[in-house]
Amino acid sequence: MAKIDFHIAKRSLTGWEDECGDTGVAVVSDDQCFVALVDVLGHGKEAYDVALIAEKYLLENYHLNLIEIIKGLHEHLKGTRGAVAALCRINLNDGVLLYSGIGNINTRVLSSRNLILMPRDGIIGYMSSSPKERQLKLYSGDTLILTSDGVKEHINFGDYPELLKGSANEIANNMLDLFSKGNDDSSCIVLRYGI
Repeated sequence: MAKIDFHIAKRSLTGWEDECGDTGVAVVSDDQCFVALVDVLGHGKEAYDVALIAEKYLLENYHLNLIEIIKGLHEHLKGTRGAVAALCRINLNDGVLLYSGIGNINTRVLSSRNLILMPRDGIIGYMSSSPKERQLKLYSGDTLILTSDGVKEHINFGDYPELLKGSANEIANNMLDLFSKGNDDSSCIVLRYGI
């Protein structure tokens, strides 16, 4: 079974932890790792409260398949301001990654290749297209990075050769230090596979 190193970093626009509308979940169980990043629309206390609802739902339902999780989260967040999310499940035995996303969470796999996983349009809890699941394989040394829209989308990682050499904790926090836009909550999940 492959070793992994992961970290979730998030920062509220206001600086107050209980006003961050971004949240992340990471659960390792048996030979699987589930990670999800959720960005509730807007920021502040109301966004934080919706993020807590989403986080609780994900922690209680992470074992379901990704499409079921997104559909359930959509039903769970109806009547709120809504959110966008990206979900990944990694099989730690063979590196198979399943991905599904709705909205503008940026999801990348970086190593010798640079893959961007494309989400479906929509807002979870409000108006969402049918979720789709994509499958790909992670290889030893790959780094999976999920970022909310409070983080710059177009990053040339070649300009930052040292960025991906640290721990998941260091990478996630450096991503926010270097690339947070400063006009919204920002969050990042980093998972290093086979390290």
